[in-house]
Amino acid sequence: MAQPLTVIIMLNYNGAKDTVECIESLKRIDYTNYRILIVDNSSTDDSVAVFREKFPELDLYVTERNLGYTGGINRGFREAAKLNPAYMLVLNNDTLVEPDFLTELVNAMEDHMDAAGVGGLILAEHDRKTIWFGNGRMIKWRGLAIHIDKGLPVEQRSVRKLVETDFLTGCMILFRTDHLARTGFEDEDFFMYLDDIEFSARIRSHGFKLLYQPNAVIYHKVLGEKESPLKLYYSVRNRFLLNNKMNTGLIRLVTALYFSSVISLKIMVWSFVNKPFAKVARAALSDYFNHELGAGRGTMLKEITEG
Repeated sequence: MAQPLTVIIMLNYNGAKDTVECIESLKRIDYTNYRILIVDNSSTDDSVAVFREKFPELDLYVTERNLGYTGGINRGFREAAKLNPAYMLVLNNDTLVEPDFLTELVNAMEDHMDAAGVGGLILAEHDRKTIWFGNGRMIKWRGLAIHIDKGLPVEQRSVRKLVETDFLTGCMILFRTDHLARTGFEDEDFFMYLDDIEFSARIRSHGFKLLYQPNAVIYHKVLGEKESPLKLYYSVRNRFLLNNKMNTGLIRLVTALYFSSVISLKIMVWSFVNKPFAKVARAALSDYFNHELGAGRGTMLKEITEG
């Protein structure tokens, strides 16, 4: 069977070492009809110089400023579309891949023409027997997308065959290009965080399926994941934004009341035990209600926490 052209879109921001290692692993895959597009999100280090020296044969697009995850990926979609590929794969730069992962993803899409996207099994790179993502479930009223089997040994995974899924993480999604033209690209109001939940919900609202193929395996460098002011700001602001975009009617009202009560309680506690977090959360709420979306004040957190 002929292999449809696939463009692999990889977003880089001051992460040349991880990006280089990911590309080296991609060079060993058994799928042959693909191109790699590096989107450098206006890095402030030597990333661009490194890529031009090590990979002069690859497509490299440098943005004029940091566009966030959503804006950077959208630039990638637009540049990749110029090559008229059948598929576009969004892949985190801090991942390593198994040689057959892309073949498994493409075959799943070729066998299910009503699917708009497919993801795979994501294991932790620091412990390759531990699941980070093993299928997804959406709880709409909480605006929550659950990584099924997260933290479990891979031998205990609950899904072992191709299935339809509620949600795919932006760490790895193979998109059908034709369907993206109907669903639209990433929502840049989010800038980063929770955008993949909205994207998954929007794709399914258009009547398209999302698939999970556990035979497509990659490894994600997730060691040391923790809360930070940056993550907190976008998570708080975007959780309200997600509810507004994804839900309607009574469920939107219930969810907003739930979010408001939870974050109000957290801010009250942080006011005593973590004042910088309290300030960031208040700024996030203020920006949501004042419609300060996109980057918002996420790039000015030092001023917020020290003010």
